[in-house]
Amino acid sequence: MKIINLLYWKYIISLLLCLISCITIFFIFSLIGNLNEKYPFKIIINLSVLNSIQVLSYVPAFIYLLSIILFTIFLKSKNEIIIIKSYCNLKKLTFFILPIVIIFAIIEMNKRELSLLIEDTKLNLIKLNEQSDVKIFINKNDLFKKYIIFKNININNMENAEYRTYFITDNKIKSAEFSNSLKLINNSFFTEKHTQYNNNFIKDINNKKIIDFDFLELIKRSSIVKNISNKNYLDFNLKLINFKFFFIIFFTYIFLFFFSSKFISTKQSLKIPIVVCLIILIYSFIIFNNSLSFYKQEFEILASIIVGMFYIKVYLNE
Repeated sequence: MKIINLLYWKYIISLLLCLISCITIFFIFSLIGNLNEKYPFKIIINLSVLNSIQVLSYVPAFIYLLSIILFTIFLKSKNEIIIIKSYCNLKKLTFFILPIVIIFAIIEMNKRELSLLIEDTKLNLIKLNEQSDVKIFINKNDLFKKYIIFKNININNMENAEYRTYFITDNKIKSAEFSNSLKLINNSFFTEKHTQYNNNFIKDINNKKIIDFDFLELIKRSSIVKNISNKNYLDFNLKLINFKFFFIIFFTYIFLFFFSSKFISTKQSLKIPIVVCLIILIYSFIIFNNSLSFYKQEFEILASIIVGMFYIKVYLNE
């Protein structure tokens, strides 16, 4: 148990060092970029810190890989890794890393929500909502994307209100609508006239059109962007299960690969595990963040099978 506690302590130090280094680097670049903004210096500092944390929220898997690299280097520097391998079998090492793996997998699955939360904090900090008064709603699935944009919505003054909608398939705008004659009655919008784009033709329509959108839903949002897509929960659950499986197996594989008997010697370089893990990490980023409209789920399942084979290989070797 003392060895496990030692491992946790060493890993926490490695993770903190990794986080502090990354935040410092991103903070410097963000601060340089924000110095041109016309905000008080205190707000610029806060924005730079939030930007740094937001960048980290995009790449939790990369942070995990860096922390494991530092963790292994620290243990190898004093030959502690050889002693640990002598007293801890594969099951104990897996037991040690499993809570860390689960935490990083949860962060990886919720990184978009975390990023949006930080973005909302930034917007509230600079009070951008009060200045621009723009609300964007996104509705998308595997076949299409629909963007609904409201601008200058004010219950007391609708003269400058604008409404836009874009319907996109195959990364092309198929249809769009625009109106600057927006009216509000009983928490519902309608337009006296609007301009429509469809099949490469633009025409003005002077007929009344009701916009199926709740005004109360619009004004209660503090954030600028909201995703209102209807999810296919069966499909979503399958994707979520596969996503969890991939990153839990992948993160466990990274740890076991760096702790494998081939690389515990101080004379043995870590180039091979670093390169292999980076390749799998880039591969996972491509697979889980592409815009394919066909065979997307099949490719994701194939990625889980591949990383599962890597895990079985390193497990059997140990």
